[in-house]
Order: sequence, then structure tokens, then C-alpha cells
Amino acid sequence: MQYGAITDIGQRRKINEDNYYIHDDDKFPYAIVADGMGGHQAGEVASMMVVDIIESRLSQDLKEGIDYVEAGEVLRQAFISANSIIYNYAKDHYKIMGMGTTTTMALIYGGRVITAHVGDSRAYAAGEEIVQLTKDHSYVQELVSRGEISPEMAKHHPRKNYITRAMGAEDTVKVDISIKPYNGETIVLSSDGLTNYVDDEEILAHIKKFEPLQTACEKLMQLANERGGSDNITVVAFRKEDE
Repeated sequence: MQYGAITDIGQRRKINEDNYYIHDDDKFPYAIVADGMGGHQAGEVASMMVVDIIESRLSQDLKEGIDYVEAGEVLRQAFISANSIIYNYAKDHYKIMGMGTTTTMALIYGGRVITAHVGDSRAYAAGEEIVQLTKDHSYVQELVSRGEISPEMAKHHPRKNYITRAMGAEDTVKVDISIKPYNGETIVLSSDGLTNYVDDEEILAHIKKFEPLQTACEKLMQLANERGGSDNITVVAFRKEDE
């Protein structure tokens, strides 16, 4: 697996509430990006917890020989478990009540890319073209889906960062799972600190232009910072070339 990753505090935030994890493994290569929310550094706690819990669950439950549908269900159950643990932890620690985090992950397995997703961090497949694999759980995305505003209008909507689903915010969570063919594309995961400033075609151009993938991630982060960097920025890119 080839990969690159970077997380940055950005230009305006006092702490970085993003976290990521890369599982550099030939059998089950995957990556996770989480963007925390909540006061008193609670977002940082939530995003760190979700990455650790999901990684721990997957290390136990992703077994060689399962099919890709079963693998998708393993991801779903890992998310559900993490949500429950974070929700109950916050409930028992009043200083961080209400904390939550977006969580987006992608696994390459069985000739498929399998994504699990809650919130508005994103997963893309970047090949000859770039395809967004996830759908934002946000107020603005709902307006777009209903045809009330255009995707272009959504980029500048005053409530574009209002999310409608997060890990740890409620005692249960609905997890979006998608399974699509994998043909050697670069899988890109990012928090909205990137996508608020850098559009999809620019992400694709950087993935195509810069090698290694670490350089592409760093250049994308720099571009988001140059354009304002109002949020934490996390970018992870990976691909498996012998699939």
C-alpha cells in the first residue's frame, strides 16, 4: 500500500480536534478520518476515542476469508460500538457532555472499496476522474437533495457546516455503508477543513501531479491554509496497486 497523511491545526483554531489512523496492511488496508466537535477540548477526546475504538474492533473482527459484504457489516458494527461507548462516556463526564465527531473510513478488500461514514468528512476515489464515495450528513446537503439549492449555492451557504449526524451525539447512530468496485484508484479521506476551501477537481489534480502521496497531502493542506484555514485540516490518501 502507498499512502500519505497529514493533519494541521489550520490558521484560526487553538487546538486540533481532528484525528486519523492508517492501517498499513496487505490483507485489510484501511484509513479513518475523524473531525471532533464540542467545547472544552471534547471534540479532540471524541475523535481520538472513535479512531482507537474502531481500530481495536476491526483488529478483532476483520478475519481472513470473509466476503466483502460481511466486511461491510463488520465496519458498521465497529461504528455502532464506538458510538455507544463515546455517548456513554460523555454522559458520565459532565465537562465533555455533548461531544461528538464525524467519522469516515475506507477499506480496500476483495476488489472493492468499502466505506463507512457518519458526518461531513468525506471519502473520494481519485482515478482518471474523482468520485465522492460518501454523502454529507449536513443541513445544506439535505437542501441540495431536495432540489431547494444547487451544489454551487451549497458551497457558500451560511449553514454549510451544520451537520445532522455525528458519532457520540445520541445513543444510537445510522451508519452509511457503501461498497463499490476498486480498480487501483487513490482513496482520499478528508475533514471539511480541506473541502471548505479546495474543490474536488483540485484534489484530483494534486493527487495526479504530486508523488509520493505524502507530498500531495501536504500540498493540499497548504492550499487550504493559504485560502483561509479557518478549521483543522486532515488529508489521508492511499492506494493498493496489486488488487
